[in-house]
Amino acid sequence: MSDFPRRARARRLVVLAVAFALPACGGKKPAPAGPPPAVSVAPMDLGGQQVVILPVQQSTGVGFNREQITAEIVAALQARDSVTQWITPDRLRHLLRQSPGYAPDPAALPNDSYQSHGERRVAGALADPIRRYAALTRARLVVITRSAVAISDSAGTRVRLTAAVVDARTGLLVWWGDADGQPAAPDDRAGIVSAAEALARRMVVAYSR
Repeated sequence: MSDFPRRARARRLVVLAVAFALPACGGKKPAPAGPPPAVSVAPMDLGGQQVVILPVQQSTGVGFNREQITAEIVAALQARDSVTQWITPDRLRHLLRQSPGYAPDPAALPNDSYQSHGERRVAGALADPIRRYAALTRARLVVITRSAVAISDSAGTRVRLTAAVVDARTGLLVWWGDADGQPAAPDDRAGIVSAAEALARRMVVAYSR
């Protein structure tokens, strides 16, 4: 008997195997991944020292401006730790007006990486204004809220705040992390209030007078 029928049957089986494999490989796209979970290091015990709070640097998709978001962060930190001497952005700007040209607007800092030589630190063009704010206020620590971003997943849309606390003398980050608010409509202030409260809980140990 000729081998031709056997070879033809083998070719048909190969074609069928490929046809069945194609839908598994590319016919169905995987579901898009949601935003990564918010993460942070452990909260700090500030011990009642002076700490500068800078304005939110960037905002994306949030239904409130950066000054409004900053105000909620300031309120949440003050409520969480009333022993620490928080130097607000308004107080910092007041001092800067008394020393014209000493340091740039704290709401428009360079968007530099917080990594240098394998360490989490501010460096380059960002490090100088941080040192100047600390020298002007006699504070050592500076809170930088790098971004406020609206993120969405199956639970809804919420505000994520990403922040860091810098030791101005060394440039090292002593705290960094994210915090998510509760799902809320873009124009619902509860969304930024809950995000600010979550950030305060993650950043500092609670103290009250």
